[in-house]
Amino acid sequence: MKKISNVALVLLCVLLLPLIAHAQDASPPPDPLSYDDPAMHYAAPPGAVLLGGQMLHPTLDALSQDLMPIAQWVVGRPPKIEVIALQMETFSGPLSGFVSQFENNLRGNDSATLVKHSELTQLTNGMPVEFIEVTQGAGFETHKIFAYLWIDGQRGVVLGVECTLGVTDADSARQLLTSATAVRYPLGR
Repeated sequence: MKKISNVALVLLCVLLLPLIAHAQDASPPPDPLSYDDPAMHYAAPPGAVLLGGQMLHPTLDALSQDLMPIAQWVVGRPPKIEVIALQMETFSGPLSGFVSQFENNLRGNDSATLVKHSELTQLTNGMPVEFIEVTQGAGFETHKIFAYLWIDGQRGVVLGVECTLGVTDADSARQLLTSATAVRYPLGR
C-alpha cells in the first residue's frame, strides 16, 4: 500500500510540474503607466489613463522618418485635461536638426504656430534634451504643447504634454514628464 502511495505521489508531481513551471513563467501584465525600451523609461503620473489600452514597442526597422505615436495618457478631468504623448521616428542627426524638423512639421500642420520658448536642458539622468513650449491654433481652438525632444543615436523622441490654453504651464508640464530617463540606443538591438 505504501509503495502505491509513493508511486501515486511521484506521478502526481510529474503531472503537476508543467503547471507549476507555467505559473512561474507567466509574467505579470504590463504596467499601463510605464513605457520601457532599451534606451528610455517613462512612468506616467498616478491617475493617468492609457488611451487605447495599449502602447507600441516598435523595433528600429518599424520606425519611419515621420513621428509615430507610441503611447498617449490622459491626465485630469474635463475641462482640465492634459494629454501626455510619446512619439518616435528614425533620426541619426544632431539634436538641433531634430528640433528644427519638429518645429517645421508643427508649422506645416498649422500656420498659427508659435514656438514661444526653446531651451537646452537635461533629463534627470543627464540626457541632453530640448524643452519647447508651443502655442498652436487661434481663438477657442488654441492649445499648448510642452515637450522634451531628444535623440538617442538611432531615433528622435518627443515626450510632451498637450492641453487647451490655460490648463497648465511649463513647470506643471515638466512635473508630468519628470520620470523620463534616456540613454544612447544600444548598438545591435
